Amino acid sequence: MSPQQYLDQLSSLRMDRTKDRPRPHKVCLLLAVLDLIRAGALKGNRIHFDDALRQAFTKRFAQLKQDNDRDNPEFPYFYLQSSGFWHHKPALGKEDEYQRRLKDHKAPGPRATSQLIDYAYLDTPLFRMFCDPGLQPQIEAALFANLQNRRKHFSHWADSIGKSERTIKSYAGALNNTLPKLLQGEGELIESFFDVGSVELYQRLSKRIQSQPAFQVKDDTGHGMYSAALRLYGQFLKDVTDYELTNDLADLDNDATLSETERSTLRTTRLGHGKFREGLVGYWRGCAVTQYPDVRLLIASHIKPWKEADNRERLDPFNGLLLVPNLDKVFDRQFISFDESGRILISSHLENPARLGIHKNMIIKLDDSHQQYLAHHRECYREKMAGRG
Repeated sequence: MSPQQYLDQLSSLRMDRTKDRPRPHKVCLLLAVLDLIRAGALKGNRIHFDDALRQAFTKRFAQLKQDNDRDNPEFPYFYLQSSGFWHHKPALGKEDEYQRRLKDHKAPGPRATSQLIDYAYLDTPLFRMFCDPGLQPQIEAALFANLQNRRKHFSHWADSIGKSERTIKSYAGALNNTLPKLLQGEGELIESFFDVGSVELYQRLSKRIQSQPAFQVKDDTGHGMYSAALRLYGQFLKDVTDYELTNDLADLDNDATLSETERSTLRTTRLGHGKFREGLVGYWRGCAVTQYPDVRLLIASHIKPWKEADNRERLDPFNGLLLVPNLDKVFDRQFISFDESGRILISSHLENPARLGIHKNMIIKLDDSHQQYLAHHRECYREKMAGRG
């Protein structure tokens, strides 16, 4: 299973949703495992139900609990077995009792848990991901996604990239009502697209629904609104799950042509750290557009995207801009670009750019070495403007 597939699983846990909200127990237990690994207290793939795990769980649980949630880590420790990636090694002589409890779906109490189960363990590739500092933030984000109101999160995200309130409301209605009903007619039982937290599941459902004649008629009648809603939700999922980042890191890990030094350098670059970022900070000394000076809050953004660049281009500081987060986001999505003189180009598809602090008088100072990369970016920008991106 790929890293992204594991992240999809982690962001789509089967949660106890008593009182119409997700209980945080499974999320807290997996975060506790992550915390123990980060602290160096868990070095091997044997997760015992001991004081260290219970204390780490309690610390996370205190932050995330609501109402009458009870601090009982033995429940997720037992019930996570149904996830497919969390496994148990029953204690010697307790195998039959363990199987009975699984069959009856009945977790043991806190003291009996350590007597029944010798230890739990993760799929080996997933445990390696938990130990990888580069992937730990993505794991944490995937786990927190289980506790979010995804419809509200989508609305905030869409607003952050300049979509109007009217557009967001229309898209949310389509994703919550119209589109799921079309799928239900095809035997796909989802009540809302906002229940879909997996990029791969979204891609499968999106492909299926767009192949239906009924969808095509409805989309034509709505002047492309339904297909636009689907595309935007797909981009939202990729953003919040760091889908592209995770796949890019996996590609580097699997590239046999790279030395360990080259692989390490490229990994830190892709994560927004290392010499590439240092080079951008040294060159721009602040946001390339606004001149905002606090570089701790700025993002090192590739001009020619990582996926399309070769390894030399990925490390070339002239293939980068240092940007405030709102400009980084819209530049990365080709909603803005810059002409040869450095003047900003603003797509007509970007709604309410002024709300993002973007205006037509923005300009950057370019070196000749930037031009080849910006020419590529402008071509992507034009394709998106023409509806081909």
